[in-house]
Amino acid sequence: LYTVVNPEIARVSQETVKGMEGCLSVPGFIGEVERMTSITVKGQNRYGKPLRIKAEGWLARIFQHEIDHLDGVLFTDRAIQIQEYEGDVEQV
Repeated sequence: LYTVVNPEIARVSQETVKGMEGCLSVPGFIGEVERMTSITVKGQNRYGKPLRIKAEGWLARIFQHEIDHLDGVLFTDRAIQIQEYEGDVEQV
């Protein structure tokens, strides 16, 4: 469990990977999104102390997805292709 106040992506890898994403903000759709494979996130913890998190793989994708929300960006804005999906997004 992570609590990051005012998160920012401070560093990104050159390497990217495509993966399927869904979102509760856009129910019924999934899309292929290209994301960086590793990132460094900076911000503060819930007590206001500075923190840095080095994230790779799935965790890096999650941070990018959620920070996009804070910037007003949905996965559909970044998706290479979008398709309707009837089922549990966790199974994708």
